[in-house]
Amino acid sequence: MEDKDAIGQPDSLLCAVHARRLAQLHTFLSAAAFATALVLGISLHYHKIVRNQYYGYPDEWFPSVSATIGDWFPERNAFHLLIALTSGPRFLLILLTFLVHRIQQPSSSLPGFLAVTAALRTLLCGGWVYVTSSDHADAHDACMVLYIVSNLPFMILHTLLTPSTPFARPAKIARRLLGTSFFATLVPLVYFYLRHKSDHVAGAYSTYALFEWTLIVLDISFDSVSILDFAAPMTNAPNVATSTALGIELAVQAATARTLAPEGNGVYLAPADPTAELQAPCAIVTGLRKADMASRGARVWAAEVYLAFLFWTNLTAIGPMIFYSSVWAMGLSGDEVALFCIISPIVLSLPIPFLPNFLLNSPTFGDLGLLLGVASRYLEGEGAERLRAAAFGVGLAAIGRVASWWEVRKDPARLEGRAIVFLLGLVLSVLVKFANYSLNPLWPFMRSSASPKDENGGWNGVGLALTNNATRGWVDRIAATIGFGSLIFLLHFLFTDGGTTIAWSWNGYPSTGPFAFPHGAITIAALSAGILVASTPHYVAFTRSPVAFAVACASAAALYALDSWPSFHAGCLVGVYAVSLFPSFLSSVLSASTSSPGIPFALALFYYAVLELASTWTVAYAFVPAGWLLRERTDVVLGWTMAGVGTGLLPLRRRASWQASSSRPTRSRRTSYLHITLFFISLASVCSMYHHRSFFQPGVPYHAEERLFTAGIWTVHFGLDGYMWESSRRMAQFFKEAEVDVVAMLETDDHRIVGGNRDITQYIAHALNMPYIDLGPGPHKNTWGAALISKFPILCSSHHLLPSPNGELAPAIYATLDVYGTKVDVVVAHNGQEEDPLDRELQSKELGRLMRESWPKPTVFLGYLVTIPHAERPAPYKLVVEDGRMLDISPKDLDRWCQYILYRGLHRVGYARLSRGSDPSVTDSEAQLGKFVVPLPRANGSSYTRSAEAAKAAVASQKEGRNSTSIEADGDEGKEEKTLRIPPIPLEDYVSHLHHSPAPLDSDSTVWTPERYMPPSLRFPERFYEGNAGGHRYIVLTGEKGGEGPNYMMDPEEKEWRRLWEIDELERLASTGECGVQ
Repeated sequence: MEDKDAIGQPDSLLCAVHARRLAQLHTFLSAAAFATALVLGISLHYHKIVRNQYYGYPDEWFPSVSATIGDWFPERNAFHLLIALTSGPRFLLILLTFLVHRIQQPSSSLPGFLAVTAALRTLLCGGWVYVTSSDHADAHDACMVLYIVSNLPFMILHTLLTPSTPFARPAKIARRLLGTSFFATLVPLVYFYLRHKSDHVAGAYSTYALFEWTLIVLDISFDSVSILDFAAPMTNAPNVATSTALGIELAVQAATARTLAPEGNGVYLAPADPTAELQAPCAIVTGLRKADMASRGARVWAAEVYLAFLFWTNLTAIGPMIFYSSVWAMGLSGDEVALFCIISPIVLSLPIPFLPNFLLNSPTFGDLGLLLGVASRYLEGEGAERLRAAAFGVGLAAIGRVASWWEVRKDPARLEGRAIVFLLGLVLSVLVKFANYSLNPLWPFMRSSASPKDENGGWNGVGLALTNNATRGWVDRIAATIGFGSLIFLLHFLFTDGGTTIAWSWNGYPSTGPFAFPHGAITIAALSAGILVASTPHYVAFTRSPVAFAVACASAAALYALDSWPSFHAGCLVGVYAVSLFPSFLSSVLSASTSSPGIPFALALFYYAVLELASTWTVAYAFVPAGWLLRERTDVVLGWTMAGVGTGLLPLRRRASWQASSSRPTRSRRTSYLHITLFFISLASVCSMYHHRSFFQPGVPYHAEERLFTAGIWTVHFGLDGYMWESSRRMAQFFKEAEVDVVAMLETDDHRIVGGNRDITQYIAHALNMPYIDLGPGPHKNTWGAALISKFPILCSSHHLLPSPNGELAPAIYATLDVYGTKVDVVVAHNGQEEDPLDRELQSKELGRLMRESWPKPTVFLGYLVTIPHAERPAPYKLVVEDGRMLDISPKDLDRWCQYILYRGLHRVGYARLSRGSDPSVTDSEAQLGKFVVPLPRANGSSYTRSAEAAKAAVASQKEGRNSTSIEADGDEGKEEKTLRIPPIPLEDYVSHLHHSPAPLDSDSTVWTPERYMPPSLRFPERFYEGNAGGHRYIVLTGEKGGEGPNYMMDPEEKEWRRLWEIDELERLASTGECGVQ
């Protein structure tokens, strides 16, 4: 006590600065820095700082933060000076905040985490402030992104550590609002940035700049809340004794003999005046609390009346809708039976197990029919669907009304009350019609529209929104089931495979983003972090907050809209959030039942099943009924899911925090088990990466010496064989036996629930040492997928969604490979179905354009066209072959429909169509293979292979006489044989579409040749003819002159080479007496 008295004496206090003054100074300096730069920049260099890489003034009219603070004198220098002055108060506030929270929570580690995060955040701020976009754009952007990311834990921890006392409540509320606003602003900011960067929309960058400045304002405002953390300085209290932590001072005090401070001066935290009274809640807050309690009964009453109004609205809509059907059908249409929907309460008396009791015990379940009736307005078509939906809704609502009356049948007062409410609903519906020209704006045949032609005064959206406020006890139960079902779906949809969110973020080569391996381990770590959050009570409360939900929604939007690392990191945040909510949602849905868990869980899982169907419908084939409802709308499904999760938060916000009821020793032991389990999971992830380290080794082509590569295309139908067994290993065996170097696979996107959320390329790539994988457009791009796997490095690739006005989106990959030092383009594409000829035409035109614009680069097309060979326009064949300036690998093969291989600028060596005819088959499509030799880059022509060079040299060494006589055969039969051996292909007409440009290699001179004249290294493997290779049978569909066996083509440079083989064969025949040779 003597020390405290000595320290507290005024004569020993040299200097004291109240913490509130420090926070105010920090706020002033940081705001002044940005405001000064903005004012100077607009005043002196307005036209310069609003200009960007695409547009200037007047298209762009507001400067970005980077251009304002970092490009020009004097605003850059003034800004740097003021920001430098801000750093002192900033670090002192970090220290003071840490000490205050440490005093308040001495056993918690969160204050330390907050301090470290705040310091890192400050350093990152210095990074993007002092390294401008003009200095080094990548470093500036990296610091900016990391700064925004660091704001997430900073704002969360600061809000969590703010006490829930009356004094601290304003600060806590302010931090919640500002933090939520900060991360919500990221959504439009990212949207307008993409509009500027990708779509080059004029003015989009200025709008982006406004949101960027909004982030600055919100960021400074969040920091300024520290002013509220400290009580106002007490000028009449010189003595600073400890009583509360409402206000602190930074004090420099003279040392005394009792302090034993060798330095002579010390820095102390001086608490505020003990006489300061706790700040009571303001009158407004108190009034709002009283109003909330007093109005609760009124709000329930209003909700009941509104639901009754909706019942009368739907009931009165059925008659006109039925009549419409009869009038337009000029007779009975069959829809008249909907009139009897009102007798649906008969169900309550039917001897059906379970159902009557459920409906009677849950009378408000029928109110869902009211929502269905109002929402039926959004069904498209001629009206029949809306009628049926509305009729079903009325039937369900009628059951609900009867059950609600039955529920209070023994309480006359309550029964009377419900009857009055029902009548008030009728009166309200009459009033609304009276005020709206005898029209109820919530009828299913009313709608609002931007088109004057379609607008007729509907307010259905408003009606649904008001329904959300018609809350009663049952809403909590329904919300719990919706939330639980949505959460289960979200986990299944995105987080049952480590590579699913990575597939969403994938954008091709050169890639700076994550790969499924090894970065899938990060997904595992994120889900593990979510489990830790769920097991920590301090964090559980935050996961239920609006701030956390807003961050999760923003992260889900970023996962969908962005790519590469930002998208993946956002997906990991969604994973942490979803996992952390599961215990709370499970408790909520259990609490939703009073007798049996069957109903709430059944409803929740039914809701999950609906979402699963919806996610499948986003890629519905053209022939799928009602495929248009959600085709290509993954964004709607994701938003729908997040809205369901948000609905599930409503009952949680009204209930006490979920806490385990176990004792402290039991909880401690369970936590230890959890930590040990997560440790072994992490260890297993590391061991898995080490075990599969060969995945990162470069690929080795099968025939590099001959500069040969084999390209294949296969439509694998999602990797399940004819007996519904997973088939990636069988496919890998096939590719290995066929010695395929470049693989194009179609219908491969299994990163969705119906595909098992799996990646069929991973095993194939690993087993065949093909480390270069392009997964094509991600699952959120709404295609069935296309993938490219290669032994050769993929230098660059782009993804394309081919035009699809009617059917499902068609994917395409345009990649450039480094094949023996030559850049070879590979195009992988999957056209739409036969049901939509317009789609196929537009898609084929786009493919032709892509390949035509890359002329004359060597190119291989591996695609799914859905056309017969040589079909006239608008069929896809000529649109791709002729317009794309490509060559068909086998123009005489007329037995094709789906898959095609085209090429140019390469030596065509071999072609085969193979079906794995084993029982069961891998897929119902054959695999097509093409063998190509990459020409040597010579100025005067090109050489074929080293083997060819050696063969020509051997022929040249032979005597001229022997060469001239050895190729002659006696009699007409020998001449017949010679003609059969070298059947020329007349290709003059076939190459006319090249428009007199330099013809691709072997376009008009390649000849077909029997396999026996090809060197073994250029042939297809012999196992294809053994009838049973590796336990599986292969069927060669295409061969020489239509027979079984592959086609082989020989370039004119191999003319002498072939003659050498013929000489050897004739000599062999002569030695056996089968053929005479002169």
